Amino acid sequence: MDVPQRVPAGVLLIAILIGMLLTAGGAALSLAQEEEAPQDPPHIEKQQVDEACAVSRVHLAVYEDAVEAFNDANAEWYLVLEDIEIAKGRRDVALSLATRKAEEVEELRSELERTAIQLYMQQGVLSLAPLLGDTPADVIVGTHYLDTGTETQLAEINNYLSSQRDLDRHQQEIGALEVDLAELEQQRKESVDSLALTARDQYGAYAQLDEQCQELVKQWEAQEARRRAEEARRRAEEARLQAIAAAAEARRREQARLQAIARASRQGEGVGPIPGLVCPFPGSAFVDSWGDPRSGGRTHRGVDMFGPYGGALYAVASGTVTIVNSGLGGRGIWLHSDTGVGYYYAHLSDWAVSEGDRVSPGQVVAYNGDSGNAEGGPPHLHLQLHPSGRGTPAYNPYPTMRAAC
Repeated sequence: MDVPQRVPAGVLLIAILIGMLLTAGGAALSLAQEEEAPQDPPHIEKQQVDEACAVSRVHLAVYEDAVEAFNDANAEWYLVLEDIEIAKGRRDVALSLATRKAEEVEELRSELERTAIQLYMQQGVLSLAPLLGDTPADVIVGTHYLDTGTETQLAEINNYLSSQRDLDRHQQEIGALEVDLAELEQQRKESVDSLALTARDQYGAYAQLDEQCQELVKQWEAQEARRRAEEARRRAEEARLQAIAAAAEARRREQARLQAIARASRQGEGVGPIPGLVCPFPGSAFVDSWGDPRSGGRTHRGVDMFGPYGGALYAVASGTVTIVNSGLGGRGIWLHSDTGVGYYYAHLSDWAVSEGDRVSPGQVVAYNGDSGNAEGGPPHLHLQLHPSGRGTPAYNPYPTMRAAC
């Protein structure tokens, strides 16, 4: 008895690791195969594309309106710029006047100081401070301390006061103009910048929607291309199958034609002698007229056995009879033989049996005549032979009758 060998622990560990790696690798490969499996793209309806692009067009119109509003505001801003330039011109003029007036006031102040010194010397004013105040109001108050003064000296004082008032007015006008300029600048910032921001936001919304529209259009066109390709493939397959079917039908028809030719050839040759068959019309005259033309484009499908009118006609084999009467064959019978062969007797003058009678070989079943389309012609028996029975193709009976009669 063999004793199992103990596997070293190191070898066992390596085997376990290899098994784990193979299992993980197989799982990873399976997962990779699952991940790589192609996914059918989502089906997109044309309505989805139309709706997405319609929304995109609406936002495009909104964006265009925002741009138009920005352009209008920008155009208005250029008009405001003209007002700003006018205001700046007025400010510059006021500044220039104020500068000159300040220089003039400073010069008058110097003259006023000299005048004040003279008055001090003449009048004995205790202090020059009231006359040399910091403001025109101080000077006006200071003049009340003067009892007398020359007209020239007083005129200089008035001139100084007037110039100081002009300087104050120019400075106030400059301040007002600076306020106007600041307000105009603020209007520009609030109006134009706000409209520019609105236009930018609207463009962002439009761009996003347009991207969605274009993506849907691209997916729709790809889907339509796939559909057209599939339709072309389907039509090609249908055409191929139709061609195969047409070729098969052509082969079938050709085969049927060849079979018909072969069958007609076999039918024309007949089945030959049939053992035990009785001659249906002894002493009659007949020839091989199989296939001869007949009225209405027909061909002869039997044998015509000519003999005296009213001559007895005999059952060629045992079987059962069916009575018939038609326009072409006139009075007739079908003899359904026990062997399955069908025999058709036509142009009879009368019957000797009834419907469904059972007959024996050589039994009189009818009498020769010229009924049907043979009326007025020589009386004869038209006999057909159907090897597979009534309703199946007829074969040339001449060789068989030739052997039997």
